[in-house]
Amino acid sequence: MFSKQRLATGLAALTLLTAASTTAFAQRATEANPGQISVTGTAAVRVAPDEVFLTIGVESRDKSLQATTRDNSDRIAKALAVIKRHGVPEKSVQLNYIQVEPDFDTNVSRITPVAYRAHKSIGIKITRLDSFEPLLTDLFAVGVNQVENIEFRNSDMRKHRDKARELAAVAAREKADALTSQLGVKRGRAVRISEDSGWRWGGWSGSYRGGQNLMQQNTVQSVGNSGGQGGDSADGDLSVGQISVTATISVDFQLD
Repeated sequence: MFSKQRLATGLAALTLLTAASTTAFAQRATEANPGQISVTGTAAVRVAPDEVFLTIGVESRDKSLQATTRDNSDRIAKALAVIKRHGVPEKSVQLNYIQVEPDFDTNVSRITPVAYRAHKSIGIKITRLDSFEPLLTDLFAVGVNQVENIEFRNSDMRKHRDKARELAAVAAREKADALTSQLGVKRGRAVRISEDSGWRWGGWSGSYRGGQNLMQQNTVQSVGNSGGQGGDSADGDLSVGQISVTATISVDFQLD
């Protein structure tokens, strides 16, 4: 049977051995990972738009289902005629399927509708910016009663995205250099790079019917300032007639 003294001596030795192993492991971990600094760089490129993606809608309502769909079809046909008259090619026009739904007065009946609603959207790609406002005015005149989305773009977005990404990477590196210089250490190699890709230029549709969605669609295309701008922020003085293409890059650098 072990005495209490021998048991205490054994436990103390085990504690010392565990502490020594932990210290050695921590030293090896520190040598393998000497420390890092994490930074984020953001940049914006200001460009002039040369395209407008417009989504308009026609909503009809009547007590008769047949009258509702007929009215919607008539106004859509007039809208398509206006679009054609303004020189927009057929390949730049997207017509969505009609959506029909009943309206109920729940105080009277949940089975028999009091009216019907019909909705249809048209997506239009406009490449002549000077025709945008006259087209929209003429569409209102023939019964279009919803503007669901307006998105200004540039047709060479790939080039502008690449430039914004390049400037954001430079901004991240410069920020890391400034911070490490102030703290008396040196920036090492990059060990992790990630992009916060918030691009919204890659598609258009007529599914946006509310003001909230319209606002979300337009957040990345805020009106811009000069032809190009790098730095740590995509904000700045904005001028009418330009859009902003932004990029954000996050980088982890080792510390030497």
